[in-house]
Amino acid sequence: MIKTIATTFISVLLFSIVQAHSINKKDARQLLEKAWGDLKKSDSTAFVNFWSLNDEVSIHQKRPHKKAEIISNFNAMKEYLATALNKNLKIDFIDVDEQKLDGTDTEYWIKAWFKYDEHEYKSFGFYIAYKNEKWIVRDYPSTSTIVHNSTTKKK
Repeated sequence: MIKTIATTFISVLLFSIVQAHSINKKDARQLLEKAWGDLKKSDSTAFVNFWSLNDEVSIHQKRPHKKAEIISNFNAMKEYLATALNKNLKIDFIDVDEQKLDGTDTEYWIKAWFKYDEHEYKSFGFYIAYKNEKWIVRDYPSTSTIVHNSTTKKK
């Protein structure tokens, strides 16, 4: 009996290790650079390909995306990042956060940050999952702004 329990435990443990995928900063950067390139080229078709459309696994996120939703998000991101696009900014740095969202297959939240000036940064990012041997986007793209106002005077 103990042998059966031990074998079952080890099997479950190994299965969960095999199923988990990890993304390093280099791979996350490549994914974000590709998305940034699609925005710069106004290539909404390539941008849509980051998602797995009508995928049942994402049902808990209420986001089995339709192409029209993704194109709407694409246009909103272009508007939000208009200055970065016009100035042809490069990604300054990226964040990779492990995010195992309950009821979903989401594994990470990756973000690309642009330095607008010494006080302002803007970003876009995605929740991603590994499916069919590639990273796909889950949910809507995210955007963030950080404004740092230095109000202390030097004496």
